[in-house]
Amino acid sequence: MSFFFVRPVPCLLFCAGVIGAPAHADWAASTTLSVVRPAPAGDQVQGQNPPGFAWSQKTINKKLASGYEVEVTGPGGATQSFKVSRNWLLPEKIFAPGRYGWRVRAFEDMEWTETRKFRIDATASLPFIVPSETDLLKYIKARGAVRSLPPELAASRYVQLPPERIKLRESLQNEVIKNKTSLPTPSDATWPERVTNPPTQAYLDQAAVIRNAITPLARQLESAALLWRLCGNDKPEVVKANLDEAIRRGNELAALSSDGPTSYREQDQATRVIALSLIKAIDLLGPAVGKADSDRWLAAVKSRGAAIYNDVLGAGNKIDQYPFNSHGGTNYGMLSAISTLALGRVEGAEQWFRFSFRGYANSLSPWGGADGGFANGTAYGEYSEEIFGQLWQPIAAATGVNLFSKPWAINFVQFMAHFDPPGTPTHLFGDEHEVIPVRQRSKSYALQVRSPVAAWYAQSLGEKENVLVGLQAPISTEQPLTPAAPADAAEYPSIGWVAMHSKMTDPPEKMTSVYFKSSPYGSYNHGHADQNSLVINSGGRQLLIEAGKADKYGSEQAAAWYRQTRAHNAITYNGGTGQKLGIGDKVESLGWNGAISNFRTTATLDSVTGTATAAYDGALDSAVRQVWYLRQKNVVVVRDKLSAPAQRIFEWNMHALGPMTHRTDGSVRITNDTSSLCLRSLTPSVYADYPAPAIAAGPLQYHAAFTTKARATKGEFVVVLDIGCKGNVAVLGGTAAEPVVTIDGQPLRLY
Repeated sequence: MSFFFVRPVPCLLFCAGVIGAPAHADWAASTTLSVVRPAPAGDQVQGQNPPGFAWSQKTINKKLASGYEVEVTGPGGATQSFKVSRNWLLPEKIFAPGRYGWRVRAFEDMEWTETRKFRIDATASLPFIVPSETDLLKYIKARGAVRSLPPELAASRYVQLPPERIKLRESLQNEVIKNKTSLPTPSDATWPERVTNPPTQAYLDQAAVIRNAITPLARQLESAALLWRLCGNDKPEVVKANLDEAIRRGNELAALSSDGPTSYREQDQATRVIALSLIKAIDLLGPAVGKADSDRWLAAVKSRGAAIYNDVLGAGNKIDQYPFNSHGGTNYGMLSAISTLALGRVEGAEQWFRFSFRGYANSLSPWGGADGGFANGTAYGEYSEEIFGQLWQPIAAATGVNLFSKPWAINFVQFMAHFDPPGTPTHLFGDEHEVIPVRQRSKSYALQVRSPVAAWYAQSLGEKENVLVGLQAPISTEQPLTPAAPADAAEYPSIGWVAMHSKMTDPPEKMTSVYFKSSPYGSYNHGHADQNSLVINSGGRQLLIEAGKADKYGSEQAAAWYRQTRAHNAITYNGGTGQKLGIGDKVESLGWNGAISNFRTTATLDSVTGTATAAYDGALDSAVRQVWYLRQKNVVVVRDKLSAPAQRIFEWNMHALGPMTHRTDGSVRITNDTSSLCLRSLTPSVYADYPAPAIAAGPLQYHAAFTTKARATKGEFVVVLDIGCKGNVAVLGGTAAEPVVTIDGQPLRLY
């Protein structure tokens, strides 16, 4: 499986970067609108010590502030003062345990922000230190000629590899031999389309072709160069063949015009991959690349790296102020890795490095908080895992800063384990939710993270690791950790997602997974208008599904169906009208959101409440969904309480891969192979199925809803979902204020 970033229908252009609400209300009058959220905040225990700080830039007299003073007050009133030129701070020393407050002001203004609070815990706050740029540069220069590999691999071309690494090397060698004849030579002339606004379909199609052509070529270059570097006891003809193949592919990529169809302007994914693979190969091959070839390669790195730097920097350090930029955030990391390896080799690299490295290490991902959440969905989380492998391995080797040990990165493994568990049939929430996971990506990422959960997840996925990742990893002398599965249920508050499983250690054919989403990110970027939505898988099969199929980012089909509320297991009204949907990354969609509260988990019962009122943008006065998962009974109970300013017919939508059977007892049966789900509305309702709109993409799916019987300003649904259709007897009792559902004699209070 390719190490570089490949996916079927990507967001080809900058998918985000639209400005949002001011982060500091007290700066609202003078601050450029931004989606930067102040951090740390909320008097929360910080997972990382020292924590990373961020705030919105301030504009004074139409100019950005030249810098900021940050004041941090800790235990006993001890105060530290920091001066920085940008709107973030990453201290270089750990903080003592205790309670803290911090505030910030611009150099040109004496006005402090309000004081925000956080806590450092002696055990929960994990150390993560990133040295100063000056110290980092000293460390990198002391590394020697080969800095992209761990010292134990870079010390000699004839290093003795452990037996398991020899097997990985053999696999990579077979791959390189196979691809020698299967990968064609790229040519600018074959890609005549140029970007327009809006882009044409021909251009979008070409951009995908370019990405899928450049990605394997870049991998082939890096693989051949790595095999030459780790030649061991290879025969001379094998060593020469690997060197020849690396130089051949490097020359092909360097020959592509940095102002042509693979330029940053036309296809930023291609330009960053070309630059990264060329500088990695230069690092691995060294003088074995002749001067003429080396000069061409480095010229390409310089040109393409400068394009990334100029865009990510933009006017006023653009990435600092607009972090919700899907491609921009990745390119920030790419620039960090490229500049790290280009230091001393490419003019301008030190400037790129000083701009990008510590800022990227401070941020990593704007799509979630310290809990490791990833609001853009598990498909894009998986793609990010692959990119992180490309970037963080050479960064760690060259700088000693292991981003895999950052608390967010550790928790990200747990997030993926909860929402993309072993055997899960598809991805979850957001664009490309219907795509089958490529588990090799998650396994390879988890193998780089040192935690019991990561060890369990990598072991449980059962896939072979990405050989290129595994071959370049440090050779650990530490004792392996005992694998430990994560909790059976978990909430990720930063993104508003909850996972409830029968048991994380159940094999896929016996596991039930119930997922719920009510996200503060709304439908922004790759998110959908699916607040308070539900997904259920059981026995390795999809039962209550998210409908539709991705085509291209921002398409008419996605706007009319795929991303709409009615394509999810959520509430609509009056014939399918749902939540407001942000098309083209409208910043308002961050406000059309949901909120999680009251998450509880025990050995027998999980519960959560979601409020999606804001997502309906005034069309509903209240939209509250409560979900209970009775683990031992394998039953889900859902209660929706709804109200509106005008009379509505409310709809409780459900979606499945196969036909739904409306049975004589009023229940609805969904069957998928050996798995089944029976839904029964305990409140008065009417069942009706409906077709997807004609514009919908993808295979035939089935859609239905329970609807309220008459128009009213208030509505309520209580639905029991019997996983496995066991025939549970469910009765609704109690009072309107304090309803009780009794399931086979066991009462469940719905309040």
